[in-house]
Amino acid sequence: MKDISIMYHYVQIPGLKGIFPFDPKEFELQIEWATKHYDIVAPDDLNKPRGKKPYCVLTFDDATKDQYEIAFPILQKKGIPAYFTVMSGPLLERRVPVFHLIHTVLSFFTDEEIWRELTARFDVKAVPERSHYYSYESSPFRRYNKYALNFHLTEQQSRSFLEEKALSVFHSFENFINSYYINEREFIKMCQAGMTLGVHAAHHRPFTGDAKAFYDSEIEPCRKFMADRLGVDAKWYTPAFGGGTQAERMMKELGEVLRDHGFKGAFTTKSGFNNGLDSFWLHRYDCISLPPRSEVPWK
Repeated sequence: MKDISIMYHYVQIPGLKGIFPFDPKEFELQIEWATKHYDIVAPDDLNKPRGKKPYCVLTFDDATKDQYEIAFPILQKKGIPAYFTVMSGPLLERRVPVFHLIHTVLSFFTDEEIWRELTARFDVKAVPERSHYYSYESSPFRRYNKYALNFHLTEQQSRSFLEEKALSVFHSFENFINSYYINEREFIKMCQAGMTLGVHAAHHRPFTGDAKAFYDSEIEPCRKFMADRLGVDAKWYTPAFGGGTQAERMMKELGEVLRDHGFKGAFTTKSGFNNGLDSFWLHRYDCISLPPRSEVPWK
């Protein structure tokens, strides 16, 4: 029997254009489907003796407020555990990561408008050829924008461009952070209700190629925040961007560092089945592209 993990990001009523949001009604129906075919468990339970069904872990990236306000009550109502990741930077430093600025800006400005401005201000000639990383985006301009802002430009170039546009809409990043992210009190409530909390990132940066330096800058600060402010000794990790363009190298080199610091496992963005905890790096299916058994309809 093969286990699966399902990856969720935004679970909210459609309207955000920067990334595909999963509708709450579809989320609830998908959970009902999953419970028919799998025993839904916390990550720590993947190696426990099982019954007739394989295991399924529900995972949530990026710590956005809709996960607390919409997904969490549904899980509570059904008595189902799940795994949520923590991103410490916005809560500690009151600074929005570049990738969430991208989601926000792409929700209020057209793809063509953003690409036109990027082309006028920066050297982005190489971006179209390299943007296949976002091949799931049907709009070529959306692919170009996401790749340019996440990977091609420096973080400071992207931040300067995006903050200017975001502030023209929201005026204050303090209000943005308070309304956009799960806060400490809410994380503690989720943990007390049986949800597993794991490390996502401090600043949501892709893997840099230096495993030790990356652990020290992106993983350890978030883990320390969780211990100091949430009372959680984090043992699970989910890399931002699935590791990014150096994901394969990340899995080879970062795993040993994580194990040395007591981590039990980590979740990738690569599709595939799992077999308990036979592998440190666990595959995940995105909620909109489950394996063949998902032909059982939930819509």
